[in-house]
Amino acid sequence: MDRAEFMALDPSKKAEKLNALIAEGKSQKEAMDACNVTIRDLMATQVLFSKSEGAFISKAVGGFSNFHSDTTAEAAK
Repeated sequence: MDRAEFMALDPSKKAEKLNALIAEGKSQKEAMDACNVTIRDLMATQVLFSKSEGAFISKAVGGFSNFHSDTTAEAAK
């Protein structure tokens, strides 16, 4: 599969494809190299590598979110 075909897939399909390569015994980098993509390409399409799971996951995180916002204004600036 070339890069253009891979990038046309939806994020969950990208993760499935990369995880199939990992299941074959490839490392994270080898799986990405096989699809001709970089970590930047994956991050842009919300596909991340979970080191704790040892697998690629697709996250549905739309836009920027500040998960640590402090509405009390007591946090150090």
